[in-house]
Amino acid sequence: MADYDFVTLDVFTDRKFTGNQLAVLLDAQGLTLDQMQTITREFNYAESTFVLPPENPENTARVRIFTPGYEMPFAGHPTVGTAIAVARARGLKGEVRLELNTGVFPVRVDLSEDSGFAEFQNPNLPEETGAAPSAEKIAAALSLPADVLDAGDHKPRRCGAGVDYVYVKTSLENVKKAKVNSAAWDALEIDEIVGLYLYAEGGEAADADYHVRMFAPGAGVMEDPATGSAAAGFPAQIVRSQSVPDGEHRLVIEQGFEMGRPSRLLATVAVENGAVRSVRIGGDAVFVQEGRISV
Repeated sequence: MADYDFVTLDVFTDRKFTGNQLAVLLDAQGLTLDQMQTITREFNYAESTFVLPPENPENTARVRIFTPGYEMPFAGHPTVGTAIAVARARGLKGEVRLELNTGVFPVRVDLSEDSGFAEFQNPNLPEETGAAPSAEKIAAALSLPADVLDAGDHKPRRCGAGVDYVYVKTSLENVKKAKVNSAAWDALEIDEIVGLYLYAEGGEAADADYHVRMFAPGAGVMEDPATGSAAAGFPAQIVRSQSVPDGEHRLVIEQGFEMGRPSRLLATVAVENGAVRSVRIGGDAVFVQEGRISV
């Protein structure tokens, strides 16, 4: 039996017990992938991460990310939280470089004693990646009337920036009302897609650009408090739905309010000739606990 040190953080928030929970095993050498999956189910957070030596010594670490259901190629709040945890554990400042399954992610980290801010550059540009289910099927899966979903310029689209989601626009009122209908969800047949990203303009905060919810029962996450990978793919939906001027745009995305875990994500998007040229996702995280798990 071996012992492994871990820390937990609440990510995309500056207050404990809000945001999205994350467990980070700071040195996961010796664990099998099956053990990583088992440990993730034991923590039962949306995701847990496992830090390993980098394949390229010029990078900081190799990171494996798991939901309770399966391994993720890339996920946002684990990237932010793991970068902060690794930087604090190793006394690093400035930029760390994390090797994920979808590429090397440079992450700028600013630390304080019990918290930090991190912003990652996604090497995968957001794009439309395939056909989306019909609005009728999506509405049924979210227990909403079909006619409340935007079927015009903001029609549902499958997009991603390393992992795929279906992006669906409705009113703020209907975002708040949505609830997964398990039987109708199965009819979506979206096993290769992480989940549905339901969004509305505006939100609870005065500066919020979008209020969102993300549902992913197939990943073992009925609803996620904050989804950085979905925020990274979101610009592909936006530039296909409306005219976006050239230049750099900062979006404030709020999530998790309906779960009692409010979160705040910052997306910085560079647009040129109507196309997304770069995406950075940032947010705060606070340390909650640390300990040791025996395997």
